[in-house]
Amino acid sequence: MDDEIRYERHVKRVFRIPLLVLQPLLLVIWPLSLVSNPLIADPYQLRYLGILALLLCSVLLLARARSARLMSLAFTGNIWVIAFAFRVQINDCGPLGHYWNLPIALLITLGTCGMTYRISAYLITLAGSWLILFIGLDRLAPATMPGQLVAILVGVTLAIGIAYNYVNSHWMRRTFSLKERYRLMAETDALTGIANRRKLLAQLEEAVRISRDSPCHFAMLDIDNFKAINDLWGHQTGDEVLVALADEISHLDPVLSVGRLGGEEFGILAQGVDQARLDGLLGELRTRLARRPRQAITFSAGVTQAHPGEPITELMRRSDEALYQAKRQGKDRVVWSS
Repeated sequence: MDDEIRYERHVKRVFRIPLLVLQPLLLVIWPLSLVSNPLIADPYQLRYLGILALLLCSVLLLARARSARLMSLAFTGNIWVIAFAFRVQINDCGPLGHYWNLPIALLITLGTCGMTYRISAYLITLAGSWLILFIGLDRLAPATMPGQLVAILVGVTLAIGIAYNYVNSHWMRRTFSLKERYRLMAETDALTGIANRRKLLAQLEEAVRISRDSPCHFAMLDIDNFKAINDLWGHQTGDEVLVALADEISHLDPVLSVGRLGGEEFGILAQGVDQARLDGLLGELRTRLARRPRQAITFSAGVTQAHPGEPITELMRRSDEALYQAKRQGKDRVVWSS
């Protein structure tokens, strides 16, 4: 899976709880301010109800976002709707209402700085919100507020918001990198660098689950006479043989998923590969290993085709039985399970 896709899934998990808390607040804050505003004579006007419906729709879109990007877009739209709702209320308050444009803009600046995972998304959210709140006005604040004080207030707030968003985004990326490093360590065989048993069996289980539309085969390989290699040449040579086989099968075909099951036993998962093609690939692997200049390697293999919905324990059992038959028939061969 692409790293960026994994990162977006990580971001979605990180933001899931904060957004669950934020969504009801977004629905409640504006209506409460409207009904408690003494400058609004009738808070139940039809256009206010329309704005509330628009706010509800934006919250629902945010709740139903299936990816981090959609979640970010929905959040930006949500904040813009909030800014629009307050701008309408401010305009209806008359001259006194414009004392609230700047405080609300500053609240949005600080309140959203930790809710986006890219600085560009944060700046777009702010730009749209400030434009909605101040379009048509010639000042950020009433003339009674000193311009220098307003500039300092806006500058400091923007600096804090941007700095926090940058640090938060960097922290999420760093957390994801560490998480990925530990995941790879947990899923990788330390000696050969290919997938370990845990990872390969997880891939196998998923492949069997979706194998209704295309063939899915599993091959279990075992190096022939591996104990004799260790006894005769030493464990270092044995490790080199394991690494060599892992390197060969991992470069056999990009469509194959490979892993070390344990000891001298390896597994190959072939999704969307028919029997003839897989048989040819295994034959090619045998030829490559037999022509190694330093030490030829042979292996026995048991191959079986997965049945949709079949437990992987049963699939492994059938592959193991076919491997056992390959050993009994003289090794250095591939046996297909019936």
